[in-house]
Amino acid sequence: MDLQEENARLKKQLSHAQEWMKKEIKWSSHDSEESIKESIYSFFSPEALSHFPANGVKHIVSAELLFQHVIQWENVDGIWVIISYQKILDEMVELYITKGFRKYLIKKKQHISIENTPLEKSLRMIVEKKYIFSLGRIHQSLKVISSGQSLTPYLYEFSEYLKSRTYLEKSLLRWEFSLQLWRLIDIHVITDKRHTGSVSRKDTITARKIIIWNLEDNNCILQILASSQNVDI
Repeated sequence: MDLQEENARLKKQLSHAQEWMKKEIKWSSHDSEESIKESIYSFFSPEALSHFPANGVKHIVSAELLFQHVIQWENVDGIWVIISYQKILDEMVELYITKGFRKYLIKKKQHISIENTPLEKSLRMIVEKKYIFSLGRIHQSLKVISSGQSLTPYLYEFSEYLKSRTYLEKSLLRWEFSLQLWRLIDIHVITDKRHTGSVSRKDTITARKIIIWNLEDNNCILQILASSQNVDI
């Protein structure tokens, strides 16, 4: 899907979620929001926060407030929590990975012959049409690169791009990142279940652990992505 179209759709969904949150979450909302912000600023380093997407903290706060509501009421669907976290994940990937990869290829001014594989086609659309680099495609790309297999043209260029950004390569090729990505993909909350508009309480809790781990474990996806911008990792 085109990045602008997906962002517009997620923005609309988030707007609905935030309006719903304002109406539904009445209990100690201000205190909860301030507590969440304190946790965010304690968990992420100042350097990592300096590279955050513009609305990154806002999306985490929204997701965490919505998650509190899911925990309080067992019959509340977790879809809005997932949408809020999906938004910051997409923004981080675009800002930290995809944007630089596009510039890298444009600067090389090199014609790339494309092979007829789903991954190659996706990578080409990500570069040329500004499609989203989905977590599933990222996991697939990193898995092939790490395996030492022969790389198709676009995948080779992506591998070379990572080598030119040592700090980014070090973060993305960590086995913890691969493991957490696979765990998130495996419960289908960012694909099938999110698109059908229904995420169970159990899956919401599991997804949140993988994505942010109660703002405590540095091996969660958001922390690994955030630290990928630290040049001294």
